[in-house]
Formats: sequence, C-alpha cells, structure tokens
Amino acid sequence: HLAKVYGGKRVLNGAVAGWSLLTVLTPIVAKISLPALLLCRVLLGFSEGMSFPVTYHIFSQWVPKSESSRSVVSLNVGTCTGTVVAFVVSPWLIERTGWESVFYFFGWSGILWCGVWQVYGADKEPPKPEPFNWKLFCELLRPSGLYSIYFCHFSWNMTLYISVMWLPTYLENAYNLDSKETWINSLPYLVMAPSALGWGFVVDRYIAKSESTLWPRKVATMIGFVGGAMGLLSFSRQSNAHAAIFLLCGTFFISALSLSGWEAAKLNALESSQAGMLQGVSNTIANFSGVVGVPLASYVKKMTDSWHAVWIMCAAIWVAAACVYAVGAQEGHGVTNKKVLH
Repeated sequence: HLAKVYGGKRVLNGAVAGWSLLTVLTPIVAKISLPALLLCRVLLGFSEGMSFPVTYHIFSQWVPKSESSRSVVSLNVGTCTGTVVAFVVSPWLIERTGWESVFYFFGWSGILWCGVWQVYGADKEPPKPEPFNWKLFCELLRPSGLYSIYFCHFSWNMTLYISVMWLPTYLENAYNLDSKETWINSLPYLVMAPSALGWGFVVDRYIAKSESTLWPRKVATMIGFVGGAMGLLSFSRQSNAHAAIFLLCGTFFISALSLSGWEAAKLNALESSQAGMLQGVSNTIANFSGVVGVPLASYVKKMTDSWHAVWIMCAAIWVAAACVYAVGAQEGHGVTNKKVLH
C-alpha cells in the first residue's frame, strides 16, 4: 500500500536504508542493554519485511507476463547469492576484525546500494494516494486457491531455514567436518542461484507458447518439490561430507525449479496492482516457518536421535507442498467475494 501511495522506488529505498542503518547500529546497541538490542532487531525486521512486497509491486509495473518467472526468480537469486557471500565473508571478518565488523560490512553495503538505487531505480506509474484496501486484504486471508501459494511459500522457507541454521551443525556432527572446510556449506546456495534463473528462462519460454500459465506453473512446482524431496532423502544417507554436499547441491538445483511455479504465479494470480499486497500476505505467513521450523528440527533430532528424521520431515513437507499446489492452484484472476481464483 505504501508503494502505491508514495512510489515503490521511494519506499524500497527507505526500507533498505532503515534496515541497513539498524544493522550498523546493532553492535553499538548490543553494549547498551538486551531490551535495546531486541528493539533494534524488531525494527530491523519491520524494515526488511517491506522489501519483498514493494519489489513485487515494482515488478508488477515493469515485468511482462512472458518474463514473470525469470524476474521473480532473479530476486531469489539475489537472496541465494547474499547467503553465499555471508557464509564466506563472515568467518573471515570475525577471525580478523571481530564479530562487530560483520554488521558494519553488510550494513554499509546496504547504504551504498541505496545510493545506486536512488540513481537508477524508477517507478513506471506515478504514486496514487488512496486509502488502504481492507476489503482486498480480507479477501486474501479467506480460504481460496491462493492458499496453495501460501502453503508452498511456507514449506519452501521452512526447509530453507532449517538447512541454513542446521546444515553446519549436521555436517560437523555427522561427518566431523574440518573447520577449515566450512566454506562448503555455501555450495548448495551457490548452485541454486544460477539454476533458478536458468529454470526461469525455460518456464517463461513454455508460457510464451501456451495460452495458460497454470499447467507450466503446476509442472514446475511438482517437479521442483518432489525432485527436491528425493534429493533430501539421498543427501542424508551419504557416507561423507563431500558426497552429502554434492547431493544437496543437486537437491537445490532441481528444487529451484519450483520457484518458477508457485513463486512466479504471484505476479499473475491477481491484477498487477494487487501483487504487492499478495506478496506481503504470503511473506508474512511464510516467515512464521522460521519460528516453527528451526525449533521443530531440534525437537525431532532430540526425540529420534537421528538427523535423518529431520531431513525426512523436510522432504515430506515439500511433497505435501507439491500435492497442495497440484490440487489447489486454479486458473483465473481477480478477487471476488465468493472466491479468489488463481
């Protein structure tokens, strides 16, 4: 809504500037008190939470239907690339200059990005002051075909959060991975980035030749999630860390195809002006997966004394997502009082 009223360029710049400044302030605030640190991180999350919905609003203005997959996937490519950079750069910075330098480095990098965006970013349509559309917001929360997107987003994030948080621990516990080889934790995300973009081009090509986006999206989602689930099961049965990482790279390679399905569908599920709010609702629901998934993985590991059980759980979640999208995703656009069609 803010992007509509004030322009996506301005709001995105403010959001990135806000969380970047708060990142820089985090080491300073941490020395003041725990409540101050918690407040700082909450405000950071609030600022960061605006970025994806605003970006989708900008995409909805500029991106034609035939390029929707690669455009949405490019955003996820940036996320994966950032994860790789963080895995590689953070230990190096901490070892040489202390943990505070990680926050300074990434915070000032974000502020530098704001300067670049201010020069090159643009809105295709002028801001349109209007009241918040509560009717649309309520419609997006009612049971509909859009819930298949929400479930896929939740499932994708849940497995991703678990892998980011627990993969280093898993490799150390299961394979006694040498501390000098922790950089291999970043390889699956390094593979995911270009493969996701490549899959986006493939799916867009099929959509350009098809009268409907529904079946290309369904096929991409099902192959990505089911193939990824099979990869997770194989990954957890390997005899050494290098073989496990190789399988996990293959898992993320195939699972990245799903992003050209359920994720890219958000740009065309409703009218273009509604894409930002749809992403906001979906992203809010999906982020609770981090609150649930990370401690749940720890609980499963404790109860079963098996890492394999954790990865079975993740695989089952992805298979469930594929089934939900296959059954729940529907053709159509717009929001009505009776049903939201996808």
